[in-house]
Amino acid sequence: MSIHLLSQKTGQYAGWFIAFMLLFLLGCSKSPDSTPVETNQEPVLGCDGQTYIMPSESPYVLPFPVGQTFQTGLTNCSSSFHGPGQPDQYAFDFNMPTGTPFVAARGGIVFEVVENASGKNNLAKFTNSDNYSIVGNYVTIDHGDSTFGLYLHSPDDGIAVTVGDSVQQGDVLGVTGRSGLAGYPHLHFIVVKYPPEFPYSGIAVSFSNALPADVVLQGDTQYKAVAY
Repeated sequence: MSIHLLSQKTGQYAGWFIAFMLLFLLGCSKSPDSTPVETNQEPVLGCDGQTYIMPSESPYVLPFPVGQTFQTGLTNCSSSFHGPGQPDQYAFDFNMPTGTPFVAARGGIVFEVVENASGKNNLAKFTNSDNYSIVGNYVTIDHGDSTFGLYLHSPDDGIAVTVGDSVQQGDVLGVTGRSGLAGYPHLHFIVVKYPPEFPYSGIAVSFSNALPADVVLQGDTQYKAVAY
């Protein structure tokens, strides 16, 4: 084989190798839509001084299925029932139409289920002075570390699990509604310390699969649940 031909072959193989490596690297890279990028690397403090865990280290995911996008309503330390000093200062409202499935933000054991509280009831833990439920129908998940996830405002018979069930992160817990003091259909989610009774003590949490990856979810903002 002549030196000229050998040089041509060597150049051809080098070109193939470079093309292969480019395709390999592109194939291994993740799309911008699949990996949240944290927008704030500095510690973030809540309105009572609690420190938020960075999203990449959070044990919580958004409480709706992967691939779906919903807009927030009131979020942490904002106003009304979510204002500083209120029991729900660390709660999140996700604007989800009635009948939309919601999922476990973290795994655990089903601690309590109430799904017929649309009117007067005897739920002393969550009633106002007129004996009306302020949270409506809800499910509580025991995370096993003295923290509990509360998912509020489902319609009657809108909870899909029963007390004692073991649930994994991402399992469907029920569907959303507007029972209790809810002016519109949404999911009200909060993590609280033991005991999970009103007025409870909320915990500042972030979400590992939210896009955009805000340390603290902002109000009136669209968030997508990406794969985790």
